[in-house]
Amino acid sequence: MTAPAFLGSITRRDGAVVLAFTGELDLATAPEARTVTERAHAEAAAEARHRLVIDLRAVTFLASVGLELLADHRSRAAHTGVTIALVATSRTVTRVLEVTGLTAQFTTYTDVDTAVAD
Repeated sequence: MTAPAFLGSITRRDGAVVLAFTGELDLATAPEARTVTERAHAEAAAEARHRLVIDLRAVTFLASVGLELLADHRSRAAHTGVTIALVATSRTVTRVLEVTGLTAQFTTYTDVDTAVAD
């Protein structure tokens, strides 16, 4: 059985680090997601703006392990001075964030440009 397609890519934009996830964020893809998120967080901490934008617009499934990853990095951000913003538009992702209360812990945007600029 092959793992679902998943990609986490890091770019820089106007002094912010943008981490874009594509595919399913679940138990099978969690190790890769954790590795790339840790790298993006460290890169954001080294930037002058200390801003990490996590783009979830292309996520097709968000399991509890993905929520745990976001919550862990929210806690970590309090110690590293990194500000984390989420970008989410699909009901698949926004509903899970709402139900779990994570929308109260993150500023959430509908596009990367606004998330980076804010």
